[in-house]
Formats: sequence, structure tokens, C-alpha cells
Amino acid sequence: MTTPGMLTKEDEAIRQVLASLEHQIENMVTAGRTVERIKEELAGGYISGASTVFQQKVEDWMTRYQQIIGSFERFVQSTQGANQILTQAEDDARAHAADGIYNGLQGA
Repeated sequence: MTTPGMLTKEDEAIRQVLASLEHQIENMVTAGRTVERIKEELAGGYISGASTVFQQKVEDWMTRYQQIIGSFERFVQSTQGANQILTQAEDDARAHAADGIYNGLQGA
């Protein structure tokens, strides 16, 4: 039981969020590959001015999509880093809890 306003870290919840985000990144990479494959198929079999414009638009979209994937990856890395920092802070607090202060702060 925690007291109001107390910071608690739920390790399993963080692991689930990270796994979900990593799964989403995998899906995004797969979708990007599918779009790239379709663009290549069109380039090989559909030659016209409209095809060239379409391919340029898809290429622009792919560039921006890669930036979004990169942002997701940086977010996951930041979340993992924050999780490690919080875990280390909890470990440090427990290590210094010989006088019972940490347990008192936890409401124990």
C-alpha cells in the first residue's frame, strides 16, 4: 500500500509498455518494407509521368516515416533509460536504508 503522492515504479507495467512499443516498431518497419516493395513493383511495371510523381511522393513519405520510426526508437531508449535510473535509485535507497528511513518513506 502506498501513501498519496508517493512515487512508485511498477516494473511489470514498464516491461509491458516497452514490449508493446518494440512490437509497434517492428510492425512499422514491416509496413515500411511493404510500401517500399510496392513502390519498386510499380517502378518496374508502370512507366509514365504519373508513376514518377507517385514514386517521388512515396519516397517522400518513406523519408518522413523513417523519421517517425526513429522517434519511436528514441522514445523506447529513453523509457528504458528512465527505468534503469529509477531502478538504480530504488536500489541505492534500499542500500542506505539500514537505519529504517527508506521503509518509513515507503509507508511500511
